[in-house]
Amino acid sequence: MSNRSDIAVEVVDLGKKYGAVNALNAVSFSIESGQYYALLGPSGGGKTTLLRLIGGFIQPTAGQVFLHGQDVSHLPPNKRPTSMVFQSYALFPHMNVARNVAYGLKLRKVPRNEINDKVDWMLSMVGLEGYNARMPHELSGGQQQRVQLARSLVLDADILLLDEPLAALDAKLRKDMCLELKRIQEKVGITFIHVTHNQEEALTVADRIAIIADGDLIEQGSARDIYETPQKRFTAEFIGDNNLVDGIVAGASGERVTVDLDYAKVEVAAPGATAAAGDAVSFSVRSELLRVIDPAQADNGAWQAVPATYLETIYLGLTTSHLMRLPDGREIVARVMSDEPADTSLEAGQPVTVGWQTDRARLHVS
Repeated sequence: MSNRSDIAVEVVDLGKKYGAVNALNAVSFSIESGQYYALLGPSGGGKTTLLRLIGGFIQPTAGQVFLHGQDVSHLPPNKRPTSMVFQSYALFPHMNVARNVAYGLKLRKVPRNEINDKVDWMLSMVGLEGYNARMPHELSGGQQQRVQLARSLVLDADILLLDEPLAALDAKLRKDMCLELKRIQEKVGITFIHVTHNQEEALTVADRIAIIADGDLIEQGSARDIYETPQKRFTAEFIGDNNLVDGIVAGASGERVTVDLDYAKVEVAAPGATAAAGDAVSFSVRSELLRVIDPAQADNGAWQAVPATYLETIYLGLTTSHLMRLPDGREIVARVMSDEPADTSLEAGQPVTVGWQTDRARLHVS
């Protein structure tokens, strides 16, 4: 266990079983104080189980939870410096906004004048100043979520747990609330741990992201690292719009490996990789980095190229996708801004060359 005072949360070999089912498998990581940390992954992967273990709502089968260096593994939620924001708004329908926010403070027997000051300050913090007398049914979904956020923050817990807090909101409101959550977190300066299956949501709010799937922590890193340089194949498939290509290592030179695809050989940047000749590997290239190119562009080594068959153009408003099929049957996508000059000569069934800059592909050995 780390003794550093700047670590808000540390979990060590944390596991949870329900009968014969492993919901979480010996997960270990730490979160710095004041960090916005996102647990991102597909539904049923173990994200909410992990969050509830940190909050004390369920007990671990194995491992430990440390909050600010203290082992709280078997303490109930009210004995931990955490507060929870649930997916459902869970507001008391018969109480106005001020009474909803004040509820936890009243249970703690905080003096009334102090409660009023805290409630006013917190409503101002979440952008609901003057809404004290409103009833929950008079609020929009986003406003109700802000009330729940205020109710959690007003308790002065220094670790806030958010379980899919924006799942019930429409796409536009979710984007607005993402920015608002980040603003609030930076203002109050406490640690946020945010569970979501929405990658755009995680990329918007998080200082650091952990990918959770099948009960395992797949990898973690900054939002930019996770998006631009995923280490694991699963992350590349889950984050962004990546094209995955499989092959066999034919050789290595410096920090590049040559991958044999059967129908072409390409070089892939692989700093620090341990792949050896004969290893089965895959590499990913984000769709916005692929282009239909002139084969001559690949001659200088800065670009890699493979043959493909053009399938169709899909207009998506801001971007346009060009769908193609590789000789092994795998479909890939090149995505460009819709205002870029269009190549009107591309037709379904036409042979094309697909290329990418060599250093933009990412090797995955697992």
